[in-house]
Amino acid sequence: MRFQLILVLASLFLAVASVETATGQQCGPACPVCSGKAVGDLLAPTTLFGSALYIPDGEEETTVFNLRYGLFSWMDAGIGYAVDAEEIIWSVRFAPITQDVEGWRPALILGTGSVQARGADQSAFVVLAKTMEIIEGRFGVGLAGGYATDLPDFEEDWRLGTLTLTFFDRVSSFYTYDGINSHFGLAVFATDWLTLTGYYLEFEEPGIMAAAQWGPGGEEDE
Repeated sequence: MRFQLILVLASLFLAVASVETATGQQCGPACPVCSGKAVGDLLAPTTLFGSALYIPDGEEETTVFNLRYGLFSWMDAGIGYAVDAEEIIWSVRFAPITQDVEGWRPALILGTGSVQARGADQSAFVVLAKTMEIIEGRFGVGLAGGYATDLPDFEEDWRLGTLTLTFFDRVSSFYTYDGINSHFGLAVFATDWLTLTGYYLEFEEPGIMAAAQWGPGGEEDE
């Protein structure tokens, strides 16, 4: 895992140094295609998350790969590659406040990453996120809301929101507003390490994602 940590950090440094614009279909900062899990609990330390998203009818992008790694209990980082646009995408997230699983305190998540929205190629965001188990082992709800702005000019701002409904710890439906467009999805946790997700991106384009997770984080982050 130490080698993977070094690889992720080195790749992230190169991405930040070389990226001019990130790909996307004029998406917002929390777009499922570009962000690499911008909203949601951080990955547990030493957890590696990899995904491949295919959008058969995508106008500007059809295939996106992402890797995300839990660096610390309060920080994770991700890097990806958009095949059609031949662009690197990346994001880093921090959690100065973690959620109280048994109580009402939400997690506070801060982050920055690549995004292509109205000409901006980097954004910063702040999100409050909370998951609640309504019926133990049968039904849970996740809520997240936040704000994002472009860097370094701070000329644009976006509102972010996500609603997730989880059934029997195996199936999760979700709605995400990325700041510009809305996205629906349905995720099936096939095993403790494999997740299959169907997307309806921007209310226009279907997509499918396969994701694998290794390490102590299990499937809870998804």
